[in-house]
Formats: sequence, structure tokens, C-alpha cells
Amino acid sequence: MYVKILYIHQYFKTREGYSSTRSYEFATRLVNAGHEVTMLTGDSRITEKEKPISKGLISKKYNIDGIDVIAIKDNYSNYMSKMSRIFTFLSFLILSSLQGLFLKKHDIIYATSTPLTIGVPAIVISFFKRLPYVFEVRDLWPEAPIQMGIIKSNFLIKLLKKFERIVYKKAAHIVALSPGMVEGVLNENISESKVSMIPNSCDIELFSEENSDASIYKEKYKLGDNFVAIHPGSMGIANGLFYIVEAAKILEDMGNQRVKILLTGDGATKPKLEKYCKDNNLSNVIFTGRIPKNDMPNLLATTDISITSFLNIPILATNSPNKFFDSLAAGKPVIVNSNGWTKDIVEKNNIGFYVDPESPKELALLLDELCKSTRYKLKDKGKRAREVAENEFDRNKLAEKLEQILLSFKK
Repeated sequence: MYVKILYIHQYFKTREGYSSTRSYEFATRLVNAGHEVTMLTGDSRITEKEKPISKGLISKKYNIDGIDVIAIKDNYSNYMSKMSRIFTFLSFLILSSLQGLFLKKHDIIYATSTPLTIGVPAIVISFFKRLPYVFEVRDLWPEAPIQMGIIKSNFLIKLLKKFERIVYKKAAHIVALSPGMVEGVLNENISESKVSMIPNSCDIELFSEENSDASIYKEKYKLGDNFVAIHPGSMGIANGLFYIVEAAKILEDMGNQRVKILLTGDGATKPKLEKYCKDNNLSNVIFTGRIPKNDMPNLLATTDISITSFLNIPILATNSPNKFFDSLAAGKPVIVNSNGWTKDIVEKNNIGFYVDPESPKELALLLDELCKSTRYKLKDKGKRAREVAENEFDRNKLAEKLEQILLSFKK
């Protein structure tokens, strides 16, 4: 059966870009399965490599690996102020709603957060074109910014919570990325039959051994035979990366010269993290900058262990972080500091370690111990991590699950 899908994601990225490529990976697999996919997105994450095939007043059109991409003009940046971000969200939801009304008829809409405001174009286009929409919950929003103290106004909280319930209730189906997110959706009086879990997943082929070359970054960063840990994600406030640089300082104070920590990506906390490392003369922290997804296999191949870090806030324990699943695919053991789903996966499968998110010293002592032990023990954990990736989180299998959900609404 053939289905025409309007896929709405404000931050669509290919493997040439940085951060999550979930929408790209699922969209290409849907195209390869014979379906038609139109991606409605913002243009701030479209790389310069991609050349538009046409330009309009508010958007550009691309064809990327068989996906018809309609990119609305925006200027989103990780360094935007709160008000600038709000303006960008509002601008995108208005322009994407208008653009969507003039697109050819599709069979179904698949709208993925964040932000929650992506629900606006989904509802508008669904109403005027009489199409069902499936809503994907990547974060429990607005609960996450509420618990992080970003949203404090009681009036705004009530308004956003009401909008969240509307988005869920009007959706034909909801896809959530973790058990905690499923629970969060169900707590809004949504029927269990209306919710499916499709977690962030592992790109098995991309992170295969034959597609990974450890020498590239070993030489670039002069890592030699050092013990290398990595946080292969962004540097947003939620990631709580001061926890890691504080552990790095403890290691230096202990006289440990063997552990090197790679911090990748960009984000709002990067300038402060760099200043902390400079002020404390830390030689064991390396800022790699943003690494394209298609080059992450080479960088992860350089490392001994991966770290998935978040602030110690309950809602963040429901996350389904890309960096965690990329690490499994790369066959790397993982250190986690969230007392939630990722901890359960790590401990159930014996593929890593849990550390107290309030104790950088615990992380430092663990890294110190691991660098002095024989590496074959970690390699065993890494081997099991790859097996978990293949057996439970293979992107191809999870894309088929999404395909079946979308096909179920084909008239």
C-alpha cells in the first residue's frame, strides 16, 4: 500500500548536519519503502551542500534523497535569547501553517516535536484539509521547561498545558520516544490504545566497524594511548555538562594524566564551559566543535567509553537521547547519570555504569578506575552494547513500526 505523508519537523537535518537525524532517517526509509514524503521544516538546519530547486517568498524547495523538502525561512540559533526563540517558534508555526494549506493533498500528517508549537500547523492543516495527524512526542513539553525553571508564569503554564492536551486529543495517534514519555501522555487522559512507543534508535550500518576509522581523530587530538571518554551530544542547559568538567578538574587534582574527555557539539553553555576549563588550566578536556552525523562513527571509534549526561531533574530522566543510542550502535559502553530508562537499559544488559548526577567526584573516581583496569573488560560491555543496538533498537525495524502506524490511517 502506498501513502503520501506530510512530515512536519522544524529542525530537520541530514547526516551532513549536526545533532539528531531521526526525521531524515525515518523519511528516507519511508521513501525507500515506496511512500511519498514531503518534509515541512525550517531552513536554519539545511546545510549549504543542499541546493534548492526553487525559491518562493517564504520558503525554498529541495529534493534530498527522495524527500521533497519545503524549508520555511527562519534564523534559529542555540544562542538566541528566550524572546528571540519565542518569536522564531511563532513565526514558523504561522508560516508553516500557511504553506501547508497550499501543498498538494496528502494522506496523513506526521508532526514531530519539539517544540510543542509544531502542533499548531498539524491541527490547522489537518482541519482544513481533513487529514488525520500522528503526533510524535520527543520531549514532555511544557513539563520539561517548567521543571527546569524556564517557564514560571502560572498563566502561561496553564495555557501551555491546555494546548498540550488539545494536541494529544486531536491526534489520530501519538508516538512517544520512551516509557516515561508514554506515561506522561497517558497522564493527560489519553487512551492507552492511542499511544505507541518508538524510541530513538541505532543506525547499524552507519556505525559499523568497516565505516569507522579511529586513526583520524586519534591523530588530530594527539590522543595516543590515553583513556578517552566522550560526551557525544550538544551543550544545552539540560545536559548539565558542568558535572563533567568538574569531574575533569578532580581528575587533574588527583594527578591523573591518562584520562581525556571529548566534549562535542555546541549550545548555550559552551562559552561558560570553555571559560571554566581555561580558568582551571584543564588539559584533559577537548572541545571538538560540531561533528557531522556521518563523521560520528570515526570520532566514537577513537573512544573507550561514552557519557550521557543530564541535569538531575525528574522529567529529564524520561529522555531518549540520540547520543546514547549512537554509542550503543558504535559498540561503546555508556556511563549514564539519569535515574530513569537509560539507567535501566545499562544495568539490565550490563553495558555500562550509573553515576550520581550530584557527585562529579563519583564520575572522576570511576574514570580513574577504568583507565587503570584492563580494557578488554570494557570491550566486553561494548560488544554487548552493539548486540542491544542490533536486537532492540535497529532503526530499520523501528521505521517499519512507524510505517505500519501511518498505513493504518490510509483511507
